[in-house]
Amino acid sequence: MTVLTGLRNAADEYADLEIGLHRRDAVTWTVELRFSLPRTDAETQLGVSGPLLAKINPHELDALEDEEEYGLALGSGLFGHGVSTAFQTAVATSQSQGVRLRVRLVMGSSATALHGVRWETLRNPTDGSTLLTNENVLFSRYLSSQDWRPVGVRPRADLTALAVVAGPSDLGSIDAGRPLAPVRVDEEVARAREGLASLELRTLPGIAAPTAENMLGQIRHGYDVLYLVCHGYVVNDEPVLLLIDDQGNTAPLLGSELISRLRDLPRLPRLVFLASCQSAGAGADRRSEDAGVLAALGPRLAEVGVPAVVAMQGNISMTTAATFTKAFFRSLDTDGLVDRATAVARAAVRDRADWWVPTLFMRLKSGRLWYTPGIAPSGERFDKWPSLITDFKVGKCTPIIGPGISDALLGTRQEIAMNWARSYRFPMAPYNRESLPQVAQYLSINQNRRFPRLELENHLRRTLVERYRDDLPADLLDEDAPLEDLIAAAWEARHQREEVDPYSALAQLPAPVYVTTQPSRLLARALRNAGREPEVELCRWHEDTDWPESVFEREPGYRPTPNRPLIYHLLGTFDEPESLVLTEDNYFDFLIGITRNQDLVPKPVRRRLSDSALMFVGFRLDEWDFRVLYRSLMRSEGGRRRDEYTHVAVQIDPEEGTTIDAGRARKYLENYFSSARVSLYWGSTEHFVKELNDAWGARR
Repeated sequence: MTVLTGLRNAADEYADLEIGLHRRDAVTWTVELRFSLPRTDAETQLGVSGPLLAKINPHELDALEDEEEYGLALGSGLFGHGVSTAFQTAVATSQSQGVRLRVRLVMGSSATALHGVRWETLRNPTDGSTLLTNENVLFSRYLSSQDWRPVGVRPRADLTALAVVAGPSDLGSIDAGRPLAPVRVDEEVARAREGLASLELRTLPGIAAPTAENMLGQIRHGYDVLYLVCHGYVVNDEPVLLLIDDQGNTAPLLGSELISRLRDLPRLPRLVFLASCQSAGAGADRRSEDAGVLAALGPRLAEVGVPAVVAMQGNISMTTAATFTKAFFRSLDTDGLVDRATAVARAAVRDRADWWVPTLFMRLKSGRLWYTPGIAPSGERFDKWPSLITDFKVGKCTPIIGPGISDALLGTRQEIAMNWARSYRFPMAPYNRESLPQVAQYLSINQNRRFPRLELENHLRRTLVERYRDDLPADLLDEDAPLEDLIAAAWEARHQREEVDPYSALAQLPAPVYVTTQPSRLLARALRNAGREPEVELCRWHEDTDWPESVFEREPGYRPTPNRPLIYHLLGTFDEPESLVLTEDNYFDFLIGITRNQDLVPKPVRRRLSDSALMFVGFRLDEWDFRVLYRSLMRSEGGRRRDEYTHVAVQIDPEEGTTIDAGRARKYLENYFSSARVSLYWGSTEHFVKELNDAWGARR
């Protein structure tokens, strides 16, 4: 059985092999294999036919005390009946493509007895070599979660970490079924500072003592990484962490209490690293069907929604834990791949008797914890700034602004949708709960047609008052205060604290036309602050509204210029509630109206969309705003003229499971547009706007 060698560097692409196990009888398990190569969604055939079976008896494996003997027996049981051939084919195919292999082990609901198996010890039954200490084969136990919050990929520079090191003074008096060695607190804190040096780090002890209350209070601040060093054990299938009290003595914290607190948080840590003995398994207590592993803390954290958990499935020595931890965070700092960091760290301790104890539970299919703005996961750098700046200088670039431009101020549409879905018991599939048009459609039917618009105003009002109460004038705290005035006051307060404000940065660009799906009028305010005189126009997508007077009615000869630009609100504004495109029915009616009568879009806007470079900012590719924008406007006349431009800076927010593959995201866009001249900037709205502002400021 070969392993991958001499392949591309770790920032490149990975093939994906999912191994699913399902009970057939007491010791026989059906094996399902799904294998795919990068840049394709199609599964690749592995050249085997008929059912794939594995013979694994967890009770017989438990009787094997020698780790090597255990791994060989496990390998013999898994790689029988065609599984070995399929696995070798996956490895060879990956090697022929010059990519590494990512292996995810998935135990079905009927296979809970296999959770207690020490999969990390897996060996090649042919030559006895370990299979999971090679960074070219990345292995994780994949656990699904009932938590449907999106797993966003965070920018590298924005990551924060909390390190908690608990060393009670009375460990000798604790009956944990084994002697508990003293925790060298100073050494462990120093190791945490070294390993997490590239992150914004806080430590307990440091800012406070590592008591349960202090740790739980700090977690609420929304750290990306939680690093916990303490003793722990499992009793009656309940994981217990040994923290300290105010006197420095042992204070047990039940895992269920930690899980309960995490479940209520708006944002979970992206990585929890548990350097706690038995934090991934039950140690000596193996009475339950899954050997206590699912009752232990590591898997529970994964199931509650933490994207990646490194935990210990048995007793681990301080030396092994220290070596593993140092190698893990050094590798993670290189490329942000959690499963690769685990493989590198496991290789660093492979000569120690307890090398197999660290375990990775993960629901990150990409394995990626962070990204570098402007650089795709494949390593490709965004290089279209000169073209973008030149097009703006000659008046040939049109900003098209999505709702994400104001996420930092108002919150995301996904957060609003999930809040409504929870509050009003949205009955559809869980993955639809973050789609605002779908949830708003439900409210319009379950309540009334006006309800989603009114509830959106109420939600935004509550959010702004909660976030910016101390910065708002007293008269705007009244529930009858105009929403636009409240938004503007919160924006002004935030603007004072931000290094680069997205609206102010866009207002510096000499564009004669701005097209926006963002319903606030902040862009008009920012343009006036920049000394320009904007005109605001709404798309009149239905006839049942008293629309405000159009600038083209008031002034038939008006032509947008950089000094007097046109802001075209495609999907309505907050201060004209009837104009808002919010529910699914609204979107369908919008498409029908604008398809029947293209003159609904003013001629200067149509001309800019067909004869200038387009700069999209603040969109997610899977959202209705983006799809409607394409369907309604990109088919306008003059499509061939668009081929003359490179449409740059199509900005997307990377998210696990949607646009994590930059190559496929680009292909998706290229298929969406008749012209393939579309370049992607990989990063958040804030980072894109900051780089754009810097590039425009340096144009001379």
